Amino acid sequence: MNPLNNSLLTPQVSAYGGYAQQIAERTMRMLIQQDLVVPGTTNAPVFYSWPRPDRLVLVFDPMRLKNIEAVLSKRFAHSLSSSLNGRRIATTNTRGVFLQVAYEPPKIGDGLKAQPLDLSQQPSPVHVPIGATNKGPLWLSILDMDAVLVGGSRRMGKTRFLHGVIQALIHGGEAKLILWDGKDNVEFGRYSGHRNVRVVSELGQALQKLIQEITQRVGLFRQAGVSSLPEYNSRQPDKLAPLVLVIDEAAFIPEADQPALINLVARGGAFGLHPIIATQKPDAQAVQTLIKANLSTRIALPVPTHWDSQVILGRPGAEKLTKIKGRLLLTWNARLVEAQSFIISIPEMPSEKPASRQSLMTDEDLQVARFLLTQEGWFQAATVADAFGHGREWAVALSQRWERTGYLTPVQRDEKGHPLGRKITDTLRREAESGEDGNMENMANMENLVFKAQVSSIQ
Repeated sequence: MNPLNNSLLTPQVSAYGGYAQQIAERTMRMLIQQDLVVPGTTNAPVFYSWPRPDRLVLVFDPMRLKNIEAVLSKRFAHSLSSSLNGRRIATTNTRGVFLQVAYEPPKIGDGLKAQPLDLSQQPSPVHVPIGATNKGPLWLSILDMDAVLVGGSRRMGKTRFLHGVIQALIHGGEAKLILWDGKDNVEFGRYSGHRNVRVVSELGQALQKLIQEITQRVGLFRQAGVSSLPEYNSRQPDKLAPLVLVIDEAAFIPEADQPALINLVARGGAFGLHPIIATQKPDAQAVQTLIKANLSTRIALPVPTHWDSQVILGRPGAEKLTKIKGRLLLTWNARLVEAQSFIISIPEMPSEKPASRQSLMTDEDLQVARFLLTQEGWFQAATVADAFGHGREWAVALSQRWERTGYLTPVQRDEKGHPLGRKITDTLRREAESGEDGNMENMANMENLVFKAQVSSIQ
């Protein structure tokens, strides 16, 4: 007896009868392909189809399943969802075994609105901005994302998305960045003046240096008896920074450099290397091989075909995205998340005049920097917090972030060891002086801040 003819006993009474039939038949076919069905010795079906207004409920006979846990697993639900164009699936094993399958795939529409990137909202120094979602702004830790593939058609916002990632990591000041755009630094050259950033022209040389760095870390981890960067840093006073390798176009990667890159992608995660590789040609051989080396986080901007989406995300869906620049789909925690990437302001390329470089500091950051110039360069948390109307925790967090970025020195102490505070570096002084425009409103604001600081010190 054909099990497909034996799986649908309940009449299809829903307006989605065609979808219900398709879902039931596809489910039965996948159960058979994965050898999860006990061969029928009676006329009992494997499952009954129960059409509901918005979903189809499949009610299973547990005696007809070889492995109930496998049918209810996330892996089976993900495989079935992918074969059904991303339909949402819920599994239940309470008083029976059920699969609930939505009739229609999730709608990918125009409801999301782009928001300007606000680096002051960065949750931690290693969080990067993804975009606006239905649940609010989404930032993810590069440590959790591990290795990232970003794909999308030309002029759909792929490179601008990378600029947002780079700016956030520079702002955080904790990660070391290695940037290669495959276009003689016309994209990433603008970041070459920042601390902890290395913009490279020769990818092969950069990869060899990274291999040497990873090899050194292997020895350090072995000596410390640890197996991951967070574990190492929790035990050692000298911390190791996360390494983030950003490559703008995988199709431009020289063939001779591909083996080294594949090696780094495959083994670098445990030692703190996090590659972010972008492409507009997901069918390129270099991309296919890198995916097999485990680019675990996938981000797709609009693409022309379901095949492109399948290569980037491992499932269709990106071909149905609204053709809005910056619209994207992200695979995260075994689910598909839609987002609209942030509006990114891209700094100008550096020129002979250092002051022409656009600062990555927020307006408030610049005000704090200028205020410190009036305090003989000292950053004292209580004084700064009172002057700007924030809590002391805010000022302490800002001082720690600026120390990591190279804007402030470590805490200075007097002869008796009492803390005096942090002091600004030449880098921060240049930022403060280049950001001054000399207008009357700024002068009045600064005089007010200085007055508040003086009152606070008297009290």
